[in-house]
Amino acid sequence: MRNKPSGLIWLVSGLALVFLMPSNQSLWIDEGFTVPYAQEDSFTQFMSRLENEQGSEALMPLGMFSSWAGAKIFGRSEVGLRAVSALWAAVAVLLLWRAGVLIGFSWLPAFLACQPFLWYYGGEVRPYAMVIAMSSGLLYAFVTILSSEGDTNRGLHALLLFGPLLCATHVLGVVSSAVVAGVVGIELLRRRWRPRPRDLPAFATSGGALVLLGLYYAGVISRGADINWEGPWKVGLGNLLFSGYELLGFMGLGPGRYELRQSAIQRGIGGALQGLAQPALVGLAVLALLYALIPLRFWRRSRSERPAAYGLALRAGFVIMGTAGIMFVLCLIVGSPFWGRHLASLLPFSVLVVGIATNAPDGSGRRSLNMLTLLLGATLLTSSLLVRFHPDHRRDDYRGAARIARIAVQQGETVWWAAAPESAEYYGVVFCRVGAAEQRACVVRTDNRDNEKLKGLPDPDVILISKPELHDRTGEVRRYIEEHGFQLKCRLMAFEVFSLP
Repeated sequence: MRNKPSGLIWLVSGLALVFLMPSNQSLWIDEGFTVPYAQEDSFTQFMSRLENEQGSEALMPLGMFSSWAGAKIFGRSEVGLRAVSALWAAVAVLLLWRAGVLIGFSWLPAFLACQPFLWYYGGEVRPYAMVIAMSSGLLYAFVTILSSEGDTNRGLHALLLFGPLLCATHVLGVVSSAVVAGVVGIELLRRRWRPRPRDLPAFATSGGALVLLGLYYAGVISRGADINWEGPWKVGLGNLLFSGYELLGFMGLGPGRYELRQSAIQRGIGGALQGLAQPALVGLAVLALLYALIPLRFWRRSRSERPAAYGLALRAGFVIMGTAGIMFVLCLIVGSPFWGRHLASLLPFSVLVVGIATNAPDGSGRRSLNMLTLLLGATLLTSSLLVRFHPDHRRDDYRGAARIARIAVQQGETVWWAAAPESAEYYGVVFCRVGAAEQRACVVRTDNRDNEKLKGLPDPDVILISKPELHDRTGEVRRYIEEHGFQLKCRLMAFEVFSLP
């Protein structure tokens, strides 16, 4: 009974941090892909868009539905759209609290709420916070089953519920769900567990849902939906390094994502590492040192005693390694790179492993917080606050770029737009229709146009370009800027604005 008040304090603390996650920053490229779903007025229109989707959003059906339903409750402002993700972050905190209480780590929800990875995706109009929430439910099932030698009914039903939900939220959830099911299945076989008749309906319902979901995903892929992201990246060691950089919470202490991204594009992994080596980035060194102390403490403690929680941490570690390894192999096969967000389902398991490794119970069974855990939590929270509030970590400024484009059009100027259109349309940019003649008061899209197509367009007065490695892969817009004497007018986050002298 003594642990309950303190457990509730940790839960309330974690939920309080969640309220700070959403912001009114400009929506960026990835969020622009979700916004059209949130803007559909009816469920029929939502389903029609999903059925005709040719991008990866078709592989996130439950995630897209969450954004559509959430917009009906919270509205379509930047904060309203992001509040849906914050709500799922709160669900993740709640579920991790339930898992932590079972094993005596009631402070785990606050530790999760300190993670910069959760802060970033808990404030983004994408389904990754929902992935973390469903994975937290999977972790709850994992902990419930493995920490109990007796009745596994509650944990098993949680596994049968959150497994399909995670798979429906994002197709990549299939990988982590399968690995968790494999670990749990091996343990149940070791115990000689047998299902009871009353378990069969739950198995049938969950299995049926997975079969239908598999048929849906097979249909999406067979109709030719573009699931391979094209860009300057290749599958390699950099994917694992940057995924670890994100998941372990370094992102707020280093350069902004855009700066780090450009360094990697221009100079490869070496350039990105040089960016991390700036003297001012002492926070990276502090966090790296704290993480280096964790396995040392774990090893020393395990030599003298082996708390039951260590076995749980090792199995959760296997889930992390197994999921990351399978993901790497799959991405090598299809030739598509992956990043931390694609491994979002691993965050709750990472929090559990780090939490146990830094704070495993001593010989008396006590699990009071030690200095290493407190320092790690404080450093991660600092990184989270920087992710949320520091200007270096702002998202691509489509709002500012759209405002410049609209003003130029109102003044009778011709505007070329070499950037993603979705977020721009959210901010009121009207694009000229392809093939229509004598169009006025509209912006001309020039993303990835070749020279012949550019020649058929009206001469520009203003050119806006963002991430040319994505939106000017032909290089023709940049060549036009140079050949016609355009000058840089201003820079916004991830945007350059050019105009005639």
